[in-house]
Amino acid sequence: MIRSLVAVALAGGLLLAPASATIAAGSAAAPSDVASAHATTPEVSPAPRGDTGKKSKRAQKMALIAYNGYYALDDAPDAFFYVDTNVAVTKGGAKRRYVVSLSFSLDGHTSETEKFKGQFVGRRLTQRTSTGTKIDLRFSRNGRTLGPAAMVQGTLKAPGEAAVAVSGATYGNPIPASSWGGHTYYLESSSGGKPVAVLKIGADGSISYNKKSKKNRLKHVKAYHYNLDMYYFSFGKVDLIMGTAGQAGLTTNNMTSKNGEVVQQRNLVTMPKAKAPTYGAENLYPDVGKTLTDFSGYYPIPTKKSPRAFVSIQGTSLADPSLSAEDLSRVLVSVSTDGKKVKSWYYDASQMSFNGKVLKMPKQSIKLHIKRKYKSSVGSLFVLKGKVKKRKVKGHSSFNSVPLSSFAGTMTNKSGTHELEITPAGDVTLDGVAIPNYDYVPMMYILAGPLPGTVGDQAASLLSLGSNGAKGLTSITTTDYGLPSAETFTLFAIP
Repeated sequence: MIRSLVAVALAGGLLLAPASATIAAGSAAAPSDVASAHATTPEVSPAPRGDTGKKSKRAQKMALIAYNGYYALDDAPDAFFYVDTNVAVTKGGAKRRYVVSLSFSLDGHTSETEKFKGQFVGRRLTQRTSTGTKIDLRFSRNGRTLGPAAMVQGTLKAPGEAAVAVSGATYGNPIPASSWGGHTYYLESSSGGKPVAVLKIGADGSISYNKKSKKNRLKHVKAYHYNLDMYYFSFGKVDLIMGTAGQAGLTTNNMTSKNGEVVQQRNLVTMPKAKAPTYGAENLYPDVGKTLTDFSGYYPIPTKKSPRAFVSIQGTSLADPSLSAEDLSRVLVSVSTDGKKVKSWYYDASQMSFNGKVLKMPKQSIKLHIKRKYKSSVGSLFVLKGKVKKRKVKGHSSFNSVPLSSFAGTMTNKSGTHELEITPAGDVTLDGVAIPNYDYVPMMYILAGPLPGTVGDQAASLLSLGSNGAKGLTSITTTDYGLPSAETFTLFAIP
């Protein structure tokens, strides 16, 4: 669940850049951390319905993939259980090899990792290894209420230790690779010219890529990896960190590496000509109770004529004690009924309303019913239906908002030269210096602060939060963000 450092354009979201800029969010680890180790199935398998009959090993594996994610355990600080699914795709998307890894830590300091070789039947996962590891867990789905996507309960045993009763939950929800398919991703021209097609992901799972940003140079990619938890494609020295971009549709941070270092970085979007609203970014509301931010997501509303149409709801939380004791939220609503043109508005309570079920925007002739409802056929968490002007629309989203408290704990690097601490109350300290205010994007797990000009000459830092297999909670951290002195490093709960 690692989120990217400078990946997904969140136009109108974070305030570290001017309105015309794009801020990173998406899912990525440093290329050397992920390469071939983290990739996953392009499709989310349906959740099992309590069956107890025998299944093939492949069917059991596919059923377990529906519960992919990082489960924070209640038994100790930083304790976790992680279902991490990977797939290597070859023959242009025609052939896939799945690998599911099981990682856990009972003390937040040491961890165990095993490939899934046991059984998963009737939502019960059991596995024993020759080293003494024992796993016996039951999974359940939170299908209709806000919050975690799934829960787990049972026992875990590390080699040489007694079995421990555990329980926990994950906010993460698998995002299939097909979510990014059927689109071309463009690089905006710095001179204002025509955008250049750099990436094309087919609905069939095929990928074509333009290495040097030259026109008509898309070349077919024969093999790649995809990570369902991190929305991460990789092939050769190229990494594609996927995400959503408000009015700009879908986006990717395209990184090219050499000797483990990023040598080229390009932000690509599916709607490069889209513009953010010129007003309304100051519309901030108390982030308490059930708010529109909780329903953040990218909702495709395709028709036969307009297969790329979408509704995007992009919420951002602002933590600034000088403005409010409670967190404040800002929401950008973007609608494209044809997949070619898009209109965006910041939520304005004086002209719009949301009662936890229905979003009404009378001036825009928009009325949308949104609710949490898990659809096992596609693995989505939210459903949307209603009208945009006179057109009936319906869609679903697999994204889930993750509270900052989910990343509470201490993260360091191996040398101990850097340390990040996040408290359950939302206090953030980096290398001993408090970040007194910040923007946080719950759907993308990105934190940026302090806000420009609010704390003397303290430069902004950008935290890309997530988790990384046996290393637990993770942050790809950039200090002095946007300055020549910027430094990037990766921190882990278990370095």
